[in-house]
Amino acid sequence: MKTIEVSDEIYDFLMNLSKEVKTQDNRATRMPYFYQVQEDKEVAVPDGCGNEVWVMDGEICLRTEQDIKEAVFEWRDWDLDDLNDDKEYEKLSSSDIDEILRNNYSKVSVNTKHKYSNSFLTEKACREHIRANRHNLDNPKTYLDHAYRNAEMDMLFKFLDELTLKNKE
Repeated sequence: MKTIEVSDEIYDFLMNLSKEVKTQDNRATRMPYFYQVQEDKEVAVPDGCGNEVWVMDGEICLRTEQDIKEAVFEWRDWDLDDLNDDKEYEKLSSSDIDEILRNNYSKVSVNTKHKYSNSFLTEKACREHIRANRHNLDNPKTYLDHAYRNAEMDMLFKFLDELTLKNKE
């Protein structure tokens, strides 16, 4: 057996990493695995192939029925609390509503696609990254993926596994 000398700082890091990898929730995924940041990105798709939303200046503005109703009321100078205005709104057909909204908005279809970025050996490190960078991320979540047939990751996880095993003896 060969010996590798490392600084105390690196030794402590590797020991803590080994313990963290062994005790974290692997979400029923076999080693080797890695965590990534999963973001939700909305992308335009052909009409009728996704969720219809109303866009102004490239930004989604109206997504829900309530958003649409409020926009129509604002455009018509109606009061949301006025029952007569509410009755007038109920009389409008969907094409009437579309016509009103087209004065300020464009209707597009969008779907949500997942984007994966970065790579972490522990969920803890992934969560810390998200916490520190949330302002630059779109609905971020931790995502665990198996490093299928990745010999380098497999050997790294074997090393981390053996590291704390040998130090218990």
